[in-house]
Amino acid sequence: MRVGSSGAHAPTLRNRSRDAVFLCYHSIHPAGPDWTSVPPGHFESHLAKLHSAGWQTGGVAELRALAAGERLPRPTAFLTFDDGYADNYEIAFEALREHGATALVYLLPPFVDGGLPLEWPEVADRVRDHPEVMRSLTWSQVEAMAEGGVGFGSHGLRHPHMPGLSDEQLTEELLDSRRAIADRLGSCETFVYPFGEWNDRVASAVEAAGYSFAFTLPRSYQADVTPLSIPRIAIDQRDDARRFGLKLSPAFRRAYLSRAKARLRGA
Repeated sequence: MRVGSSGAHAPTLRNRSRDAVFLCYHSIHPAGPDWTSVPPGHFESHLAKLHSAGWQTGGVAELRALAAGERLPRPTAFLTFDDGYADNYEIAFEALREHGATALVYLLPPFVDGGLPLEWPEVADRVRDHPEVMRSLTWSQVEAMAEGGVGFGSHGLRHPHMPGLSDEQLTEELLDSRRAIADRLGSCETFVYPFGEWNDRVASAVEAAGYSFAFTLPRSYQADVTPLSIPRIAIDQRDDARRFGLKLSPAFRRAYLSRAKARLRGA
């Protein structure tokens, strides 16, 4: 399903249109680490804002429709959650149900196996300072959320820097994680690149492993957009209802993901 940025669906998948927005969350917790944890009150305000503004939330079926060039009946927000924090079940899931919303959660299966601490070198300080937050979902929690309409995809096995892996390591990360999730839930069609990092070689490996869609997390402009490199906007603790409303705006997203923004960040 590799479709270039010139395809009919490209403006939507580029995360700049009025028809869809792709957002990246991690933890929902009142005392989590900055940048990766959103206070529950803020998250509730996000869901309320989406409802009042006429947005629906989407999953894999809506992704397929967009990739096929279809127009959805309502503007659609894709709420993606990286890493599979336990609070995605303990806090976020109830809020989603109360608002009739759904989400896509991205798991690291070896951590889910035991509900283990979400620990890799880049987050060692967060594990030390916020051990109550840096915990993985368990499979029983994942299954309960799936029964409640939440979708799940892979984030790899060990949260590596994918472009630096060998071809064999890439295959292991992609296939083994996909199989672990599909064995539990029946399917696993989507992937999130750890750290948002990817290149053409990695995207080709994602496609070869059987995924239909994958999400990036660009810091600014991303030239190439396909179903296997859908850019998202990060959501963090600063995003109250007002700031979140700005991120729903196509004008904000066009500016944030523009070449001009990239040049300013590099200055």
